[in-house]
Amino acid sequence: MEKLTLFWEEHKNKIIVISGALLLVLILVGPKIKAANTLFGQSTPTQPEELVTSESSTVSSSSEGEVQQSNSTGQSMTKNQSITVDVKGAVVHPGVVTMQADQRVDAVLKKVGGATAQADLNQVNLAHRLVDQMLIYIPAKGEEVQVNSPVLVSNEQPGEGETQASQTETETDPTAESKVNLNSATKEQLTQLNGIGDKKADQIIAYRQEHGNFKSPEDLKNVSGIGDKIFAALADQITVN
Repeated sequence: MEKLTLFWEEHKNKIIVISGALLLVLILVGPKIKAANTLFGQSTPTQPEELVTSESSTVSSSSEGEVQQSNSTGQSMTKNQSITVDVKGAVVHPGVVTMQADQRVDAVLKKVGGATAQADLNQVNLAHRLVDQMLIYIPAKGEEVQVNSPVLVSNEQPGEGETQASQTETETDPTAESKVNLNSATKEQLTQLNGIGDKKADQIIAYRQEHGNFKSPEDLKNVSGIGDKIFAALADQITVN
């Protein structure tokens, strides 16, 4: 205690001056420190908020892109429900074109620029429904048609005797409506028959386009690769109505 008392007596003036100076500094600088803390305290959260906003915008943009891609995919899926047909004869732009599966011959003519002035549309069924790989032939006036096209009226209309036979078969065979019609079946329908794969289905369609409609189920054996064994396995599944 004596040492502390002596120290105080010797240095009390300096201690008082230093203490006063420190107090003055605190009085002058304290508000500025508080203001700085308040300023930085408000501005610091701003950056994360801006970052979150930016990220949200990015995510939103990304989502929009995904929706657009989905819509684009949806459209591609619609386009995938299409078929390819070969247009020949008296048309402005003959060739292979892609059409929707549920369209008719008149829509094909519009797509190829229409029929020429020499075309004989009286020989063509413009309402004939399209099937994949169909040959659409538009004959000229006075032309003796050598091409078997299913859209031609001459190939589409059966004789009177054939019509009566067809009606009789339908009446006597209640399952006839569920059979695959060789003259109008798509490739997918043909591949459902016993022993018929993609290749044979293509051959059946090609034969039909080249030779016209099948007159009887037995004509199927004229297609390359289809013999008695395969025909026997699917005979009760087909018709030519």
